[in-house]
Amino acid sequence: MTADFRTRAGARSAARQAARREARHAARDAALERPEMAGAGGRSARGIAWNVGTQGIAYAVRLASIPVLARILSPDDYGLVAIVTAITGLVTVVGTLGISEAVIQRPRIDHAQSSTLFWLNVALGTVLMLLAMASAPLVALAFGREELLGITLATATSFALAGLGVQHHALLMRRLQYRQVAIRQGVSVVFGILASVAAALLGAGYWALVIQVIVQTGLGVALAWAAVPWRPGPPRRRSGIGGMLHFGGGVSSFHLVNYVGKNADAVVIGAFLGAPPVGLYSRAYNLLHAPLEQVLQPVANVMRPTLGALWGDDERYRRYYLTVVAGLSYVCMPLVLVLVVLADDVVAIMLGPQWTEAVPVFRWLSIAGLAGVVGYTNGWLYATSGRAWQWARWALVSRPIGIAGFFVGTPWGIEGVAAVTAVIGVALAPVGLYLAGRGTPVSLVDVIGSVVRPFLVAAAMAGAALGSALLLDEQGAVVTVLVAGSVAAAVGVLLAAAWPRVRREVADMWRTLTSRASGD
Repeated sequence: MTADFRTRAGARSAARQAARREARHAARDAALERPEMAGAGGRSARGIAWNVGTQGIAYAVRLASIPVLARILSPDDYGLVAIVTAITGLVTVVGTLGISEAVIQRPRIDHAQSSTLFWLNVALGTVLMLLAMASAPLVALAFGREELLGITLATATSFALAGLGVQHHALLMRRLQYRQVAIRQGVSVVFGILASVAAALLGAGYWALVIQVIVQTGLGVALAWAAVPWRPGPPRRRSGIGGMLHFGGGVSSFHLVNYVGKNADAVVIGAFLGAPPVGLYSRAYNLLHAPLEQVLQPVANVMRPTLGALWGDDERYRRYYLTVVAGLSYVCMPLVLVLVVLADDVVAIMLGPQWTEAVPVFRWLSIAGLAGVVGYTNGWLYATSGRAWQWARWALVSRPIGIAGFFVGTPWGIEGVAAVTAVIGVALAPVGLYLAGRGTPVSLVDVIGSVVRPFLVAAAMAGAALGSALLLDEQGAVVTVLVAGSVAAAVGVLLAAAWPRVRREVADMWRTLTSRASGD
């Protein structure tokens, strides 16, 4: 009797364990599947809303932290950290191998492939952390600042942390789980900033900026693991990841060259002009790109996987892309042009009087940013059409031109570097758009047609802001920015209401982004 009872109990226990295994395997496999694209428009709209909302909260925290940190930390503090992040950031770019984009783009992926990619990222993150640590004495020696040794060693630990989260983040994006992606990014940014401010108030100096990087990276990885039920198994030698690595190699090559091109300004300025000018330049750059990234990055998080899933349906692909480009232009172009005309007051408010030399740099970089708003979307076309290596080849042509421009501008100081950057950015923008559109349903003419009216609206808004600022010259920076910004916004709303074509474009954007499959 006892033996029979034990047999039945053992059988029930084994059945429960088998059911739990099946449930875990079902959840694991579901995390690897790409969802159907029915209702793509509604899903995209909700994804953008979630991303913009969480990024908006993060940006509000970042915005509040800028004047606090700028008054506690010096340009030299920012310059030291900017030099290290410009150099060690190369390790971060190489360390991902473009695997996230490959996972998002691939129609199917199995558990063995995902596990092998996970362990590959972990191994690369660890190796590159050790390489970055080994390079720390050379960085300090090259720039003649012993502080750079400790900053480089501490920053390098974030590479190993990041390697633990690459695959989980890619799976979130692949599954179009935009809410989880948005929450993860927003929470990690907010807590990183809060940790930085707390450290600065306690007198940590430049270490406050290093702490921000480590906290943000570590928390982001922890939240990605919490959001994805998939857990890695052992790596497999013949798991069939060769195609993904080839595609990811092209993406990684682009990002590597692009990173060098974007961050060579800090290295060139630091080598020729010193750390304080790097701090001035980096603060001007961040003051412009922080608001732009709050718009561009959330939309990119949604559009890369969405366009990838729509590849093959030419009409829907083209319509979604052009709709989003027009929407970005209506938001970002007015923002950039208004910042250009109000640069003196914006810098005075956000950074304080010790940063007045950053004003002309801010203006020139804003002009470059205007061209970069649409150019930012080039990568969507390359990646979702599977042309990663063509993307890398464009970077190999365009970025060396930009780097040469940094050297050309240094005799005129940081303003010269910024001015040359703006000229090159505007000149290369149409070429980049043309090449990105080849092999896709999108043409350069399509893109130009989608940005002409947003640019005209933005120019009118900037003119209204400038006129208001001139009338309010003696009223102080805060009053000038508030009133001039409000006038510019009012002009934009009036133009949208009075210009029939703009009204139709806004209505089309709304219908496209909220449409269901039955209406597509």
